Amino acid sequence: MTTTEEFHALLGDLSEVPADYIRDVAWTKRVLERWSTDRAFRERYAADPAQALAQIAAPLTPEQVRPFIDESAAVTDTDTLPRSARRYRAFLREKLAFRAGIRTEGEAADPRMAAWRRRQLKRCAGELGAGRSEAIVHAPAAFELSKGCTVGCWFCGVAAPKFDHTWRYTDDHATLWRDTLTTMRGIVGDPLRQSFLYWATDPLDNPDYEHFLTDFHRVLGRCPQTTTAIGHKDTERTRALLRLAAAHGSVIDRFSIIALSALNRLHEAFTAEELLRVECVPQNKEAAKPYAKSNAGRARRFAHKRGDELVPDDDSSTIACVSGFLLNMTDRSVRLVTPCDASDRWPLGYWVLGEGTFDTAAELGELLEDLIATRMRTRLRLTDPVRLRRDLDVTVADGRLTATARGQRLTVTDQPDPDDLADLLTRGTDTAEEFALHRERRSSVPLTHTLAWLGGLFDNGLLDEEPAPALVLEPAAS
Repeated sequence: MTTTEEFHALLGDLSEVPADYIRDVAWTKRVLERWSTDRAFRERYAADPAQALAQIAAPLTPEQVRPFIDESAAVTDTDTLPRSARRYRAFLREKLAFRAGIRTEGEAADPRMAAWRRRQLKRCAGELGAGRSEAIVHAPAAFELSKGCTVGCWFCGVAAPKFDHTWRYTDDHATLWRDTLTTMRGIVGDPLRQSFLYWATDPLDNPDYEHFLTDFHRVLGRCPQTTTAIGHKDTERTRALLRLAAAHGSVIDRFSIIALSALNRLHEAFTAEELLRVECVPQNKEAAKPYAKSNAGRARRFAHKRGDELVPDDDSSTIACVSGFLLNMTDRSVRLVTPCDASDRWPLGYWVLGEGTFDTAAELGELLEDLIATRMRTRLRLTDPVRLRRDLDVTVADGRLTATARGQRLTVTDQPDPDDLADLLTRGTDTAEEFALHRERRSSVPLTHTLAWLGGLFDNGLLDEEPAPALVLEPAAS
């Protein structure tokens, strides 16, 4: 579909997009994949850009890719860029808008879950900082179709265990799978379509993954995103999967590149145009420095050896992107999770607020209702303890209280006795009712005013809701 006279949307029907337009964007993307992933290519490009491009048969000139490689050549006036570069920038903007749309369209049908999710988005914006929090879509659910993962990445952000077994597409499993999706759709609503079929697993470890994907599309009307680190192993299966996903309206899929040989295999097997809507994420040792890995999960075990490959300590780390339900279909378990900054307390980069198991879709519905009713608060109750989040740094100066986090700042200037207020907010020993009564007695603040003010802090994700840790990092290797 044409969006302007020059630019075309590339995440939908491509039938009316000119071939040269697709070629420009696809090949710019491929060159940048090679540059981001292959140290030898970067060296060749630095020595002779034109020859380096010719060696990979790229139909582009150095001027067409320089704005994305050479920071000194980057410009804000896009009119001065080569046409192909403007087209590629438009594609990047389209992908960012798509990601933002997933976040804004993620409101669950159940108002309790919707309110809880909104609060997690605000909390993460402050705790993780704008850059990382904006990259998190807060999908309502993720489904694991295997137990463990065959890949075994040293930097796995969720510390996936070794592969044990997978959930095959038998008649009984297929029935339970469809019933599971139907039950969850009744609770979550249309946003369930934003879920995906992996977590601490690789989807292609399940030989029947395509059947589960097809059922997902039939029940929910959308094709889930596929992210895999083994797409290069069986390129014919991968080709068929990409065709199936495209037929079901898939928008973006992802290949994690954990070895340069994997990218080489993929680039040999697929044209640039075939991988137009597949993001190749560089995770290999030859990758360019900007692609630091999250210091979460298994990577935390190697921080003392490979810290230069990880996100710096003063930045936030997590790869978790679900605020909702994490289901493993092999053991029929459910956990209620939401992202957080990875730490010794939460090494996997997400909270677990509740969990349970089910045998039937009816039991799943009862379990989800219980988790929503008991773990997803919609308001601050009188008996709830009150404390600001642990990551907020609280100071009092010149009669004002300031609480600062990576991506949040609260300034209070209209409250009397700010030192007393700061003490109450940081010690966390008072319930909301006790807090309000204290303020009324000591500072003459009406109880109802304090309760309303605390309710506002709660709604904006500023109060501490952190549960007791439920997961620990796998033990260090002996």
